[in-house]
Amino acid sequence: MIEVSQPNRQPLYVVIDGLLELGRECDGLLLADPEVSRRHARFSATRGLVTVEDLGSRNGTTVDGNPVTEPTEFRLGQIVRLGATDVELATAGDQDPVRMTAQEGHGGDRGTVASSTQAPSANPPAPAPDVMVRPQAPNSEARMTSIEAVARSVDSSRAGLADLQGEADTVTIVFSDIESSTEQAMRMGDQRWFDVLGVHNEIVRRNVAAFGGKEIKSQGDGFMLTFPSARKAVQACISIQQELGVLAHRSPDVAVRIRIGLHTGEAIVDDEGDLFGKHIIIAARVANLAEGGQILASGVVREIASSRGDIDFGPAQKVELKGIEDEYTVHDVVWQD
Repeated sequence: MIEVSQPNRQPLYVVIDGLLELGRECDGLLLADPEVSRRHARFSATRGLVTVEDLGSRNGTTVDGNPVTEPTEFRLGQIVRLGATDVELATAGDQDPVRMTAQEGHGGDRGTVASSTQAPSANPPAPAPDVMVRPQAPNSEARMTSIEAVARSVDSSRAGLADLQGEADTVTIVFSDIESSTEQAMRMGDQRWFDVLGVHNEIVRRNVAAFGGKEIKSQGDGFMLTFPSARKAVQACISIQQELGVLAHRSPDVAVRIRIGLHTGEAIVDDEGDLFGKHIIIAARVANLAEGGQILASGVVREIASSRGDIDFGPAQKVELKGIEDEYTVHDVVWQD
């Protein structure tokens, strides 16, 4: 059993059966800590041995202050730190636990997180902690992000790619989607979510047009966009985030946070779309690394767009992109005052 202590929240006691992911948007226990990544860390319990593994989180995972770079044994008395959240091993008598059970038939011996049930207690704590658990999907298709769905549909249909013929030799590709859109939709209800999604889409499309971009594809809350200018692409993304920030300030109950990724590559479209397909994948992978409210740009975008000195970028971050052999450098785009 582990004790999960988030800032300004009651501790949560969780019994792990098999594997358990922790993060803000993961297949497992969802945390509210803004310093925690979407998929931050994974805990494993096997024959009395508990290990913790970092899942490529932005702020890292530590055990007693030591960075977790590989699956690491987690012992009683040690503290695992995820963002501003502390995790400790707890004894059975500490509190009534939330039990994370493994659902048979989904994922084999991986053990999927299926439900949370509060154990009965004669003296339950008050108030009870907020618990949100997302079940792990039986396959990767069901848990595909909006960014991945848009990228895959464009790569297979090549919708709109013909329009890029005759443009400049390079094009900047932008992917975006709404963070935790499933949870947002469930919280707001269908009609309200539909209205919020409409406002989000209008803000994106208006800024794309204003900065000379093109909408190549949209699916759900995800967009794929292209711009002939890397600088204009970054400016459009900044304007979108700022408008959504104003909306969130005025109406926090319908606020949404979007994550955006950009990459620049050659806009050569052959019969198979192979070369352009590679840059679609890179842009989508960069966007998938972003958090809500973040604009993440590849090193190429930063090199091109920073020449005038009117756009601020954060320090270089070395990352590995799924399915891409080369190591890539990405930068935060600083858009908040």
